[in-house]
Amino acid sequence: MKLPDDLASLFCNYDTNTINLENQAPLIIKTVLARGTWEQILWLFKYYGYHKVQEVFREDYYGLRSLPEPTLRLWELLFINEPLLWEEITKTRWRCRRLAGKNADTNIKKAL
Repeated sequence: MKLPDDLASLFCNYDTNTINLENQAPLIIKTVLARGTWEQILWLFKYYGYHKVQEVFREDYYGLRSLPEPTLRLWELLFINEPLLWEEITKTRWRCRRLAGKNADTNIKKAL
């Protein structure tokens, strides 16, 4: 299914004719949560449903965190029962990228 015309302004870096509502659901959900108007957010929940939007948000919240911090804090009020402490969010922001270098940090300390 094609992206609705009223959402096209949120995807100015994309060819909106090629965005598929099912295949690119995480991209659409995260973009509308971060940059959408109230009407666009209402459409999002009506089209995808609460559970799909929650699933995509939680994957980002506990994963790589590609959403802006204010967006994370706003939507965690709705989707997260026990929010992470702000210090934990900022400390582990890039944890997925650091896992590969975990032993490298130890080796550097030993070399010094």
